[in-house]
Amino acid sequence: SAAFPVGRKLTQTQPNRLAEAFCANSIQQTQLRMMSIDSKRRQVSLLAGIVFGVGWLVFIDTIVHFNVCLDGVEKGDPCKWGRAPVNETMDVLELPTDDPSVWDKSMSDIVNDFDKFVEGKGDEPIQTPPPKPKYGGWHPISGRYSLVWVPGFLAIISLFFVNTIEAKHLDTDWMGGSTVDMALQIWLFFGAVAGFSAITMAVWVHVQLFARHDDIQDDPGVAGIVQVLLLLISSLLFWIGRSIGCDSDLDELFL
Repeated sequence: SAAFPVGRKLTQTQPNRLAEAFCANSIQQTQLRMMSIDSKRRQVSLLAGIVFGVGWLVFIDTIVHFNVCLDGVEKGDPCKWGRAPVNETMDVLELPTDDPSVWDKSMSDIVNDFDKFVEGKGDEPIQTPPPKPKYGGWHPISGRYSLVWVPGFLAIISLFFVNTIEAKHLDTDWMGGSTVDMALQIWLFFGAVAGFSAITMAVWVHVQLFARHDDIQDDPGVAGIVQVLLLLISSLLFWIGRSIGCDSDLDELFL
């Protein structure tokens, strides 16, 4: 009779232990899933940051190299640019120093020649030659060429607009209101417009300002296009990384 309660007690506690083991296993699986989600988010975000940095590094390195070569045109021309074409043709620019006799005369000789010409005793005096073109005739990145900086900042604005929204924010069930959902879609639309404007302007700057003018090297224009493409890819990767765990399609891809 004493063994019966013990056996009864065991039969009562066995389901509880199974339930506890099931709950513990579920909690462990949930923790492992959250750790996996966090790890994937970190990896994708790290990759996005690397792509972002490479984009700016390519652009800035090209600008620095351009300026070094520009300053060196009159100091040995280390980049072998030579003289810039004239009037957007391939005719080599003729510098006034090519005629040394122009610069051999002193200012007093020029004044004497002018006095003789006024008195009718001499030929027409020599005119002061125009100043020597700076940088061998090559144009620096100034004025309209400074627009090459704008597409990169437009891409950063696009990155900000897009990455303030996660995939779950676009779900009407999660938001619980059509007005808020519409506002977020408009916000995301402006981000997409900024990104499209960035790549469009980068191509326009390269074609219209750099490729069509022979008095400036077109490397910065090409670097601007590469920079914007990498920044937009970085923006997409950031958005994917932040949306892992919130979107079933992305979860199937990364988890």
